[in-house]
Amino acid sequence: MQRLLILVLICLLAPPGYPASASNIREPLELTIVHVSDLDRMETRDGRGGLAKLAAVVAQLKADKEIVLVTHGGDALSPSLMSSFDRGRHMVELLNSLPLDLFVLGNHEFDFGPEVLQERLQEASFRVLAANLQTDDGEQFPGVEDRLLLEFGDWKIGVFGLLTPDTLWSSNPGPVTILPELEIAPLAARALRNEGADFVLALAHSDRATDLELLDQGAADLILGGHDHLLHLVNVSGGPALLEAGAQAEHIAVIDLRLEAREEEGTAWSASFNLIDSRQIEPDASVLDRIEGFLAQVEEELGQVLAVTQTQLDSRRGPSRSRETAFANLVADALRAATDADIAIQNGGGLRGEKIYPAGSVITLGDVMSELPFLNQVVVLEVSGHTLREVLEEGLSRAPEPSGSFPQVSGMKLRYDIRRPAGQRLVELLIGGEPLEEDRRYRLAVNGFMAGGGGGYDMLREAKRLPHPTAGLTDSIVLADYLKRQEEVAPAVEGRLEVLP
Repeated sequence: MQRLLILVLICLLAPPGYPASASNIREPLELTIVHVSDLDRMETRDGRGGLAKLAAVVAQLKADKEIVLVTHGGDALSPSLMSSFDRGRHMVELLNSLPLDLFVLGNHEFDFGPEVLQERLQEASFRVLAANLQTDDGEQFPGVEDRLLLEFGDWKIGVFGLLTPDTLWSSNPGPVTILPELEIAPLAARALRNEGADFVLALAHSDRATDLELLDQGAADLILGGHDHLLHLVNVSGGPALLEAGAQAEHIAVIDLRLEAREEEGTAWSASFNLIDSRQIEPDASVLDRIEGFLAQVEEELGQVLAVTQTQLDSRRGPSRSRETAFANLVADALRAATDADIAIQNGGGLRGEKIYPAGSVITLGDVMSELPFLNQVVVLEVSGHTLREVLEEGLSRAPEPSGSFPQVSGMKLRYDIRRPAGQRLVELLIGGEPLEEDRRYRLAVNGFMAGGGGGYDMLREAKRLPHPTAGLTDSIVLADYLKRQEEVAPAVEGRLEVLP
């Protein structure tokens, strides 16, 4: 609220801008913006995307154009296989080399927690924005700016960033506040205009519905979006525009912007919007060499064989988020075994491998890191039976629709009825074969994402954290150690999650 009040005061007290007069007509400004978003994968895949191709486009434009601004719409540090090892350090290094100019935080920037994000921010040579992000005491998040004013000769371009509030549920931001985008955007834009901005640019890591509302709101002249992985352009004649450039730099947006000072109308702007298909781009050789070096490091680590599965395993998104699977049982069992907990829950959305392992398959460290890429620490909580019931009802609330919150369990058996209202679906709940006791305290193993309230599990935030021998280890390391000890595994669907017909 403190930062919100500061924005309001700036909007009210700063002197208003004024239209150009005959005595202060300026030469037009021509500015090229290169925009990508949701680019967390450094390498090319199927001939498209990757940082080497983006670097080649940026280098060519910088050779041809006088002013080039490179922007990123968020989600760079995670998820990727290399980030499982270095927590996104390689992405900052590669983005620095472009060089990247402006970056808005995305929800995946917080996957490794706020402390790791602050480490990456200290390494970044680019400016990082999020006008609606606050620490829990209302201060500016360290290393992140609300807004900034860029000067190009006599012209001033105002820029602000917006982070989706969904970050509170979908990642690990810690104790922060993320204010609504539609509340903050007009305040940030007005403050910039009162500071002299001739043109206002918003970098918005928000969902499509919010982007369209921001467009209707008209606070910014141009909104460059992210988060949805969409290719989307809305160019309102004589008004604001919205552009989303998809994901992974498979398509690279290039906007040629022209600002003109007109005696009667003040500043007028026009723009051409182009989407470059990266398939046709030759990668930058020096950046490609660096990427190949990173990939070689990954391959050396990931080839390590951990175990053989005697049964078929399925980690695909749909099954993991909607029903019991053998692979999810394996992960939940590993969490429970490592912590000596009574029960364990693995959220289905935390499994990311998208793979089927036929019976007899070798499981490598690479497989484990692909499945659990977020380096979530394993946490043991003390919860009452009542709280556990709330947790499971939340996880089942969206069934039968697939949901990242869907609970994959160990040490318990659930029978539930999806015809019942959300919050009232559990018909039977057994813990270790015995009926749940509402007042009993249970040791529950979960990942740090869930323990922090991620996925809608708010009720776990205040749960008491218990010490355990594997404190500080990540879920991927716990699973890898479990597989190494077993050497052979044969997980199966056992009726842990039973849907009533």
